[in-house]
Amino acid sequence: MTFTSILFDLLEMHGVRDIVCSPGSRNVPLLLEAEARPLLRKHFVVDERSAAFMGLGMSLVSQQPVALVCTSGTALLNYAPAVAEAYYQSIPLIVISADRPIQWIDQDDSQTLRQDGALDNYVKKSFSIPALGEDNKEMLWYVKRIVNEALILAKSGRPGPVHINVHLGEPLNRKVDLSERPSAISTIVADTISNKEILKDYAEELSQSNVMLVAGFDQPSAELQKAVGAFARHKNVVVMAETISNLHLAPSDYSIDSVLTAYDARIIDKYAPEIVISIGGALVSRKLKEYLRRNSHKFRHWTIGHSHTLTDPFQGLSEKFEISPVMFFKAINSCMRKFSKAEPHITPETSLEYPESDSMCYKERWTVLRDDALKIKNEFVAKVPWSELKAFDILLKRLPSDYNLFLSNGTPVRYAQIISYPLPHASYCNRGVSGIDGSVSTAIGGAKNYKGKTVIITGDLSMAYDIGSLSLQNVPESFKIIVIDNGGGGIFRFIPSTSELSIREEYLCQPPKLPLADLSKGYGWEYFEIFNEEELLKSFPKFLTSSGKGIMRVVCDGALSANLLQSYMLIHK
Repeated sequence: MTFTSILFDLLEMHGVRDIVCSPGSRNVPLLLEAEARPLLRKHFVVDERSAAFMGLGMSLVSQQPVALVCTSGTALLNYAPAVAEAYYQSIPLIVISADRPIQWIDQDDSQTLRQDGALDNYVKKSFSIPALGEDNKEMLWYVKRIVNEALILAKSGRPGPVHINVHLGEPLNRKVDLSERPSAISTIVADTISNKEILKDYAEELSQSNVMLVAGFDQPSAELQKAVGAFARHKNVVVMAETISNLHLAPSDYSIDSVLTAYDARIIDKYAPEIVISIGGALVSRKLKEYLRRNSHKFRHWTIGHSHTLTDPFQGLSEKFEISPVMFFKAINSCMRKFSKAEPHITPETSLEYPESDSMCYKERWTVLRDDALKIKNEFVAKVPWSELKAFDILLKRLPSDYNLFLSNGTPVRYAQIISYPLPHASYCNRGVSGIDGSVSTAIGGAKNYKGKTVIITGDLSMAYDIGSLSLQNVPESFKIIVIDNGGGGIFRFIPSTSELSIREEYLCQPPKLPLADLSKGYGWEYFEIFNEEELLKSFPKFLTSSGKGIMRVVCDGALSANLLQSYMLIHK
């Protein structure tokens, strides 16, 4: 499968039937792909300016997307007038331009100019397909995803043109192979879900499948809580909810890293779902992402909600539901109640080895796995010496349920995934782009708009990035900061890509100069300092109930903490 074959297969699958082609040499691979597909009607126009306007008229009258194909160089710029007209008339033109390999742009080579983004002012979005990597599985997935996104975007919402720039290297006359084809991603809008017959089909499919609901970061919502809670009660539904999903469900629903850490892949992979439903934002759990990517060939992935891009984090997206999760689950719950299964749904793979009882439903099988995994975790944490893991276990299990909890990126949000229960009132972390800057300022802003109390747990490096937050005006008196001081960027001692580097401590961890005692005094914050388990157990309640703004510095050995966390993540049954 090549990038160009993926592009033209998906053009067909998304309903494109007319392609206006202009001659050239660099676009020969694109013309060969078009010629190999009899469903595509080819229209040949030498002048690209006229070609684009002809495509505009075809799409205007048919109300269907029409593709334009041109060669490299100024050919693309001749499309601009018609593309601008399409943009303001909401016409879904698919602009496909051939281009030289990116390394030759601006190198005085023939027909090379900056084509990527050349039409940005007049298209809904621009996309670029590279010339290299066709033997790379991840690059094939990338091209499938962005072409699906481009074609969905052209037709959805307010329609309009999109630009796909295809970098092509030699040879340009490769034979077209149609033996392997990609899959198109379907878009389902709210109006479709309101159709009772279509909704019935989705509900019946869910009722007869092993389903895994994956919940990433989200805002607290009583409506979503109720709707997801009802869906989670189905016996064929397993929930993987992150701490910052702000869903308050069964305790085992949060044991993501615990259960995926506790078992070898040959065991846990037998319990892969047949349908994955994802809601919320990006996942923290690397374990869950790896698990689902590894098993993506076994399931269909439905993503629920409105998003500005097509996200396919598990590399298996099949359906994109453009509907709020609340509306989706309300509708599907009502319909699923009409379907009942006489026998638990068990796939052939899941009847092997562990758990042993073939009478168990999908939820019960995962419950057995999770119960054992939580036992392993609790035994491990109980035995570890003073460390970050021990500190987080004490802090998170003793945080009052009416608190709002903010977590900085790096290790704090990851430890919260392990020590995931009980949950506070709400949990937050800047996971949109996962930066470590601004964590404390974000928490202070949140505290100003919450009538209850707020605490943030941050690393020393994250605190150093946002030290200016201590000078902010009108910080609520009940606001508390807990700084886990592990001597720099502790995450670099843990993650595989950096943990073994000889330059790790000098170049990456970089212990900050952070005189918290002096800063606390200077800014009028109460200050606590902790060096062991006994001190934390004794001081934490006093810290929370102290009358003013407070900072607690919790000092842990960074190297020991990283080693313990690595050891825990390597436990397998």
